[in-house]
Amino acid sequence: MSAEKEAILQFAPWASFVSPTFWHKLAELKLDYDRLSDTKRTISGHYTNRNASGCLLEVDYTAYNRATQPPKFSQAAIGTIYNKNTIEEFKALDKMALITDEGKELLADMRSGRVLDDPSLLTRFFVLSFADLKCHSYYYWFAFPCPLTPTLKLLNGGQKLKDLPNYQKYTDAVKSLPLEFQSFFILYANEEQHVFEARKLSSLNEKDVEHYYFGFADPSEYEQPAWLMRNYAAFLLQQCPSFVGQKLKFLGLRYNQQMQMEDSRIWEVIQTEAGDLSESGELKFVGWELNKNGKMGPRMVCMRDSMDPAKLAENSVNLNLKLMKWRLVPDLNLEIISQTKCLLFGAGTLGCAVARNLLSWGFKHITLLDNGKVGFSNPVRQNLYTHADAVAGNHMKAPTAAERLREINPSAETVGHVLEIPMPGHTIGDSLRAQTEEHLQLIEQQVRDHDVIFLLTDSRESRWLPTLLGASYHKVVINAALGFDSYLVMRHGSTREDAGDGGQEIEGLKCVRGSKLGCYFCNDVTAPGNSLKDRTLDQQCTVTRPGVSNIAASYAVELLVALLQHPLRDQAPAYYAQSGNRGQSSIESSSKVPEGLLGILPHSIRGMLCNYENILPATEKFAQCIACSKPVLDAFTKEGHAFLFKTFETAKYLEDLTGISEFKRLNSEIIDFDDDEFDMSDEDED
Repeated sequence: MSAEKEAILQFAPWASFVSPTFWHKLAELKLDYDRLSDTKRTISGHYTNRNASGCLLEVDYTAYNRATQPPKFSQAAIGTIYNKNTIEEFKALDKMALITDEGKELLADMRSGRVLDDPSLLTRFFVLSFADLKCHSYYYWFAFPCPLTPTLKLLNGGQKLKDLPNYQKYTDAVKSLPLEFQSFFILYANEEQHVFEARKLSSLNEKDVEHYYFGFADPSEYEQPAWLMRNYAAFLLQQCPSFVGQKLKFLGLRYNQQMQMEDSRIWEVIQTEAGDLSESGELKFVGWELNKNGKMGPRMVCMRDSMDPAKLAENSVNLNLKLMKWRLVPDLNLEIISQTKCLLFGAGTLGCAVARNLLSWGFKHITLLDNGKVGFSNPVRQNLYTHADAVAGNHMKAPTAAERLREINPSAETVGHVLEIPMPGHTIGDSLRAQTEEHLQLIEQQVRDHDVIFLLTDSRESRWLPTLLGASYHKVVINAALGFDSYLVMRHGSTREDAGDGGQEIEGLKCVRGSKLGCYFCNDVTAPGNSLKDRTLDQQCTVTRPGVSNIAASYAVELLVALLQHPLRDQAPAYYAQSGNRGQSSIESSSKVPEGLLGILPHSIRGMLCNYENILPATEKFAQCIACSKPVLDAFTKEGHAFLFKTFETAKYLEDLTGISEFKRLNSEIIDFDDDEFDMSDEDED
């Protein structure tokens, strides 16, 4: 053929098509697994030669699977993703060195013969990316490495397969080869012997080159073959050096919608110069994809608009939590947090603050119980309510707070119930008995359905019933109470029969097992009475320094999270410095307290704003406690609501049941002391 008729063969470049699910999966892997690691990760893609449009290579969420199957009528492509930690690293990376390294791996597969066993290695690609997870933006650049070899000269204009004399025999031979082996194959056609066979690439024999059509699944819709033929030709010329200077026939297999191959094309090419693909050769590689402006450069996609707003909010909420696991707390168990169901008694100042902190930690199941309406004084202290709620005059706190929580995080499952919490010493008349029974049943059901109970009400006696139910149903109970400039946050001891942990013997420290820790009422020697009666205005409102409630609420939630991360959960022991230990300071003793995943796990936290100090006492259960002692729990188990109504009638019933009445009798006795028994003079003071 004359030189005038020879032309250089051009190739249709790859165009990447990235499914949104690819980026969603990348974000998940980055947050949960890779974290700060930017080690390359193997991925896969696929392309199709059926009714092909453009020359597309597609990736979706299945690209990250270890073993993936391409969609029907598609072929697999092998790839790698380099996801950098910062946009600066993404920009500064040596792009030429990266494509050279990837190209060398491609050549290594060619030289080793791996391509013969797995021809999909010829469709190698990689992605350089940076995921801005805070803004849901992804910067990326695809490349399809190919060695820069001597040009292929085109000996014909691209003949169609259907124009061959024995077209039907060619198509019958190709159809005999399963679709999964049609990515790269050999069509042996010996017309003299009437032999037409489709063979696997591994059957390559350079002596039969005159009868070979080197077939490949061609995703191009243009006259030019797809870019992957360039690597195919480079491999054949490297594998069989005798092919240099010989006419080679390539069959680009193209199917239409009816799976007919009439549009398949044949290119006869020749390479007159030998290319050096040896390890010692100085090779250059090409294959970076052009951006949308047709220039060399990366692309950017923002997934914010394509994401469901609720899902977007959930991902953003979890972002900070998952970032904790990158460097600070790799073993943090976020799943147990998201699955834990929290029941809040009280939706006032403490209830609102606790609920907001629970959302911040990723708790999704929150139920609030309260009977109050939103008043004009509430919104400034209770951050889930607004002035409009107060103006309405009929907005109840519990359902309003639940609605606000869902507005903050749409994925949260929140409910608010309006009800009265029956209390000891608060007599219930016959007209209210049916309603009280209904409220009791709802409260009991809610306690049974939840894992954690928060006591956040504004009176002592309103905490008695939740304390009793928490102990009876073996729930985790977190209590928070406020003074003017003081607060108490504590976890109630476990009532489960598990053995728990006896704790460590540490000099200067006293250990109390989780099952021996007391409850809110264990330090009292009197039953709760009606503290709501005969109160002046300052006693009717929760009068505290505004910061106290936020501090206590934060401690309450942090205490719960630390408890959930402890392997023993509510059975975890507590430690406190022993009094009278003169050999060590309290600071030295406290420094020896065993720490859990998030630090020490105290029984209670008592704080004062007047001196900005916290102490961490631990107290044991009181055998005659009016809320969690065995006589009380046994009476509730045996009598149920009948027992409860006895306590509502008079608090003295609890005192008699537990034996506290005897303590009060002893306390009322007057003990006379002889002043001579005590020397109060200043002379003996040292």
